[in-house]
Amino acid sequence: MNRLAISILLIGCVSFCAAFRLQSVGVRGTLTCGSRPLANTRVKLWDEDDGPDPDDELDSTLTDSEGRFELSGSTREMTPIDPKLKIYHDCNNHLPCQRKVKITIPNMYINSGRSVRNWFDAGQLNMQMQFKDEERSCFN
Repeated sequence: MNRLAISILLIGCVSFCAAFRLQSVGVRGTLTCGSRPLANTRVKLWDEDDGPDPDDELDSTLTDSEGRFELSGSTREMTPIDPKLKIYHDCNNHLPCQRKVKITIPNMYINSGRSVRNWFDAGQLNMQMQFKDEERSCFN
């Protein structure tokens, strides 16, 4: 391949790759089951995508002994990311598998770049509540 063709390919790649913006998001909060902390509960931060682009898990952790959690992550997308907090828990659970709650993080908490400067504070969430569109998950 000659130098001109290589240069054109490199410029095209740089232009195409630059269209994918690095975006980050962070969320923190506390989970309870009534008045007691919901400790050792799996929480995940996802970027959900429509179409052929697969969803991206940005971060995952277990709540601490007080039910607190903090998640953050980043990814490259051409359009704004669609961040979701997913909570897998057994509060008031009398059926097989865990209750799965998905909470949309508002777009105003999407940060440009890798560092989270504007965190979403989910506050204290009492997981006894029934959430709209709640699901069940046997694998988290």
